[in-house]
Amino acid sequence: MTTNEPFALTLYARADPMRAAEPDVLAVLKPLAQAYELVVGPRRTSTITYLDTADFRLRKAGLTLSYEHSSGPGALVVVDAEGERTECRLGAVPDFPALADELPAGAVRDRVAEAMWIRAVAPVARSRRVTREVALLNTDEKTVARLDWVEAAGTEPIQAVLAPRVRIRPLRGYHRDAAAAARLLVSANGAGGFRAAECTDSDELLALVVPAEKPRAVTAAMSASAAVATALLGFLDDLEANVDGVVADVDTEFLHDLRVAVRRTRSLVKLAGDVLPARLVARGEPGFKRLGDLTTPTRDLDVYLLELPTLAGGLVAGDAADLAPFGGYLRHQRTLEWRKLVRGLRTQRFSLLLKEWRAGLEAVREDPAQGSSVDELAVARVGDGFKKVVKKARALTPESPSDLVHALRKRAKELRYALEVFGPLLGSEVTKQVVRDLKQIQDTLGEFQDGEVQAAALRTFAERMQIDGPPPAVTLLAMGELAAGFAAQQRFARQQLADRLTTFLGARTQARIKALLS
Repeated sequence: MTTNEPFALTLYARADPMRAAEPDVLAVLKPLAQAYELVVGPRRTSTITYLDTADFRLRKAGLTLSYEHSSGPGALVVVDAEGERTECRLGAVPDFPALADELPAGAVRDRVAEAMWIRAVAPVARSRRVTREVALLNTDEKTVARLDWVEAAGTEPIQAVLAPRVRIRPLRGYHRDAAAAARLLVSANGAGGFRAAECTDSDELLALVVPAEKPRAVTAAMSASAAVATALLGFLDDLEANVDGVVADVDTEFLHDLRVAVRRTRSLVKLAGDVLPARLVARGEPGFKRLGDLTTPTRDLDVYLLELPTLAGGLVAGDAADLAPFGGYLRHQRTLEWRKLVRGLRTQRFSLLLKEWRAGLEAVREDPAQGSSVDELAVARVGDGFKKVVKKARALTPESPSDLVHALRKRAKELRYALEVFGPLLGSEVTKQVVRDLKQIQDTLGEFQDGEVQAAALRTFAERMQIDGPPPAVTLLAMGELAAGFAAQQRFARQQLADRLTTFLGARTQARIKALLS
């Protein structure tokens, strides 16, 4: 069911929020009594649970998803930026977190699925709402509009009482009456204090809950050691923010984001860790390598499972159903590896790594050692990163072994992370241009590595599946077709790489690099 609310007014009432009795409501709505008879209905109380992904993808897309219930299973409701409301009544109380395909089929899921992507929605806020419906009757005693008096208060994760609101809903053919009622309320100077709403009560509550974008912490006034420590603390915040989601297995992006934080940490330590205390680096560096190794098997299986529907749909000789046993095997292996990962994240060793790393970085930031400025460090380390990428890029030939291609990919990734940290200090616009140039190479290098790694992994999976219990022949044949596809992908990426390296090593990119470091 889809509806649109054409009028919305915010009411600052003298009645106690969440306790407004009928006489109080009528007193504040007194301006309407000049033209209409007001019939106040009973109070209705409901609980509203607002849902979004961990990175607030729905909110960024202008959508508000909520689970509303007073009695019974309730309903899922999505409201877009224009106020259009789509509702899906539920037959059972839903479970959250939930991926898009776990939501009830229908219009609500269709509205939010694209914005959700592969992320799960989970409760981000909860409120209690009390509503009274007031019917507006004209002189012919016909109901021309209904007015909802709404009082809401946030209950989780914050407690906040919101200003009461009035929503005017015209009946068919009586839009003029509803508009006239709205004008009466806005023009009245009595106790109500009506004015046009700037946002919905949902927006008002979620604005208190959704965190603001974190400003870039590294500034030109910092010393080199303080800047590196500050950037690493930001990566540590990102890492820790994703641990619970990985342990709860909410969605696959929690692990992906955790791994990105680990890779950024390791890359920055490699590029600029020498400005930090040697003892801190010596204790932290091997710990983050172990963490990266611990997370790799689960992530590799996640990638396979996410891509499997597309891979199955692209089979030519085989059929998508042929890969069903392979999918089952991957899910089983993924469960085993995820359990190992969770055990590792629950160890004292892991907790101590993060605790000591944070304490050491905080100490550096609070009492940085004297030395070079962050500007000097940025120019030196970004420059070194470029030299390494350029050197390896120029050394590649069509006959170069895969190890050299992978080495270039690692250096390019390290340079990308260095640009993320130091680039804005060197020049934001030029940095963006250089990152775009670099990203073209990274994308092709990624295609090359994925083709090789996934083709090799398929052979390993096939061997293990035969040991555990021979799969159907059609499954092995379909897996062989996938392996051939990955090999072709690798060859195509290798061909593309030569052209893109020529562009990257050309005069335009080199001029941008020079401008960035000058």
